[in-house]
Amino acid sequence: MTFGKDEHKDWVELRLDRQTTINTICRNLVDAGVLLPEEAERYKGVLREYDPLTLVKVLLESHQLREAHEEAQH
Repeated sequence: MTFGKDEHKDWVELRLDRQTTINTICRNLVDAGVLLPEEAERYKGVLREYDPLTLVKVLLESHQLREAHEEAQH
């Protein structure tokens, strides 16, 4: 992750490995109880078709779902 500042705005550059991101999404969704483990490989194929921005959005949402599930367990 790179942080920088120019004259007009702050910016952040985020570099994610596509396969690691896809694996993390699936792990988050399985942990949240949203995706069955046996469906993870099929869903990875779906995620491979997503553009980078959509993939990051799904990553963030999967993280939120996992956190909500963990909070509900306590």
